[in-house]
Amino acid sequence: MASETFKFLQLSDVHLDSPQNRGVLSYSPAQRAARYADLVESFVVACKVATDQGVDAVLLPGGLWDHRSIRGQTAGTVLEAIAELGDIPVYITPGCGDPYTIDAYFNDDYLKARGMRTWPSNACIFRTHDFTTVRHPKRPEVAITGHAHMSQRKISDRLLSNYVPRDEEALINLLVFHGSLDTYPGLDLLTQDRITAPFSVEELAAQRFTYTALGHFHEYTELCDENDLLIGAYSGCLIGRNFDELGPRVAMLGTITTEDGVPVTTLEPIEVASNRLTYVPVDISGLDAEGIKAEIAYGIQEQEIRPDVDIVCLSLEGSYSNDLDPFEVAQELRPDFYQIVIVDRTRPDYFAEEYDPRTTEHKYLESMLERQRQAEEKRSANPKADTLTGVPGMLLSGKTIEDALYYGLDALKKQKVTHRHVD
Repeated sequence: MASETFKFLQLSDVHLDSPQNRGVLSYSPAQRAARYADLVESFVVACKVATDQGVDAVLLPGGLWDHRSIRGQTAGTVLEAIAELGDIPVYITPGCGDPYTIDAYFNDDYLKARGMRTWPSNACIFRTHDFTTVRHPKRPEVAITGHAHMSQRKISDRLLSNYVPRDEEALINLLVFHGSLDTYPGLDLLTQDRITAPFSVEELAAQRFTYTALGHFHEYTELCDENDLLIGAYSGCLIGRNFDELGPRVAMLGTITTEDGVPVTTLEPIEVASNRLTYVPVDISGLDAEGIKAEIAYGIQEQEIRPDVDIVCLSLEGSYSNDLDPFEVAQELRPDFYQIVIVDRTRPDYFAEEYDPRTTEHKYLESMLERQRQAEEKRSANPKADTLTGVPGMLLSGKTIEDALYYGLDALKKQKVTHRHVD
């Protein structure tokens, strides 16, 4: 039997028009508008990649936009970009953040009511909670299965634990699914409300789909069966939105090659976003102003950061002499960057000084160090204690008291308090 090839582009979790200014990010109105435009541009560029690569289909397993904040103009741009793909079909499963509802832009009736164009004929949106299977319009040997999240409520059912219907006569069966892998790396860092439609690798493998395009989690993750055969993947988010989504973010070009009736899938990550979110920690201990600038420049170069286009979080760490202000030194470099967020986690090197026991500073320092010692003893004796115990100060950690110590010394020595980012 001759070999056949089916190419697809997979992308998800673009979260168009999702709220900005998260975490340490603080965009101005102009920067926020530019960031919204970056997200839209990443999707439009991904569609162009699909055309340039001559793919047979685009797979979009949820997270296209934020249901609560998506604007009509942005949704209209999405429809236009998909229409520009011509006869390349786009298979979309509405996810938990962009569900199919009566007031969703996935709903043609809603679009008509707003005076907007309806979805182009090459868009195949799965609009029911039940799994549905359709044949590819130009490749009858290929079938695609999907379903829709019908609200923003999380799905607790293990949807893949029961048989998911597919086209038994198709040579290639694709599943487009928005859900949570039990063994996803970093799962312990996610809050419980991020878990929806949970499943295991074993449950997915038992469904015997050729390949599953997964959405919802934001890191590129491949899933293999017990024979180490690739059976699915998360492409991750298309563009980073916060500093827990660092570095290149990708769409995936997939190729399914069938040799003697056995399909094998390979994936190639493709970066489409014009900029990246990056994080540069810099230890300024023992450095003067020029040394701090040189250390920052080294960190930028080592991570191959593009200052003119990338968004940089610069974390200043370590201790400094009292005649230096590391934050002000870093501020001088701001014009060299497209956008930079400076996080000051430094400390003045107060402990290098000797204090006269008669001074207020010495008495304050002595008192706070004793309080820190006592707090750490209490936490060590009862690490599960909380404010419900009614014991004053039980939740105070040694770190919290240390922060207060430095702020107090700031006030005593400088007559002003320098705000720092503390963990």
